[in-house]
Amino acid sequence: MATLICRRANLLREEVASGSERGKALNEVMQKGELVSLDTVLELLKEAMIAKAATSKGFLIDGYPRELEQGQRFEQEVTEAQFVLYFDVSDETMTKRLLGRAETSGRVDDNEETIKKRLATFHEVTKPVITYYEKLDKLKKVSAEGSTDEVFSQVEKIFEETGAGAEMVGCCGGRQVRTVTTQEAPPLREEEEGAKVMFVIGGPGSGKGTQCANIVKQYGFCHLSSGDLLRAEVASGSERGKRLNAIMEKGELVSLDEVLGLLRDAMISKLSETKCFLIDGYPRELEQGKRFENEVAPCSAVLYFEVSDATMTARLLERGKSSGRVDDNEETIKKRLETFHNQTKPVIDYYDSQNKVHKISAEGSIDEVFVEVKKYMDSKQW
Repeated sequence: MATLICRRANLLREEVASGSERGKALNEVMQKGELVSLDTVLELLKEAMIAKAATSKGFLIDGYPRELEQGQRFEQEVTEAQFVLYFDVSDETMTKRLLGRAETSGRVDDNEETIKKRLATFHEVTKPVITYYEKLDKLKKVSAEGSTDEVFSQVEKIFEETGAGAEMVGCCGGRQVRTVTTQEAPPLREEEEGAKVMFVIGGPGSGKGTQCANIVKQYGFCHLSSGDLLRAEVASGSERGKRLNAIMEKGELVSLDEVLGLLRDAMISKLSETKCFLIDGYPRELEQGKRFENEVAPCSAVLYFEVSDATMTARLLERGKSSGRVDDNEETIKKRLETFHNQTKPVIDYYDSQNKVHKISAEGSIDEVFVEVKKYMDSKQW
């Protein structure tokens, strides 16, 4: 199997050329002279890697990351880089090469003044990248002053020493920074392929938590709640747990990137035990659902426990008599319900348009509601 080279620019051009809806949107962005978002670039890279995972030994991410955030986001949302291959060469040599290329390239930016500016920008944005990966002991420097063959002989030695293999594709005389990922495959959809995901949505007091517990007991699904995962991670005392605890102690919201990372890790760890996941109380907002499907796994169905505000209020006030929760009071409940409806309507509309939403009336008793849940569950192949 060969090693695949992924180039950001090539992926963007190919998506535009495909004529897809995303390609049309990207074309509009670029025609306006605007930058394509990092979220979109990561999505394209990830999809390209997943598509080639079965036929590629590893991945070379060419000219990436240009900035530190790009590298950090890639490793958080796609997969870790085994190492970073840095082609170290003097400004004088790069300038000479680019001016030599200008004799035949016809590129308007291959002139001395523009090259000087490009090199200044390169050093400014790349220094933090180099420093970051050097501290992680992932940086592999290659002196790129010599000929193509001389430079490539150094690259071969690095690949042999790291156990990454020697099947590197492409010439060393291009970008100055290349992130090389040679793991067998990204720990995302490839590992989760075949695992079904059901989002479970319902307002406060809708009984969705109780019904999730019943589904787990009856069908053996894995029940995941982002709140439970956050608390468990903090309790574990891990480095991530300490970081999350510090965020929550400041009263700040945990980022969606962190929540997605926890959900993805939990799913991967449970794949040998189940092929179906209940993601409880998720997504609360449309962006959460889209990001989950782009970065973790596609959603097979959305189970929506529909119940009136009057019923939810009555249940929460009853719970408040013994729960001791400060938010189980009428004024706070009203605000919570308003927030729920405002955030959830776009989610329901979005998945309803994909014919993925199944609504269950949750006005009755726990047993009455579960009878309706079972009817739906038994009608599907899980």
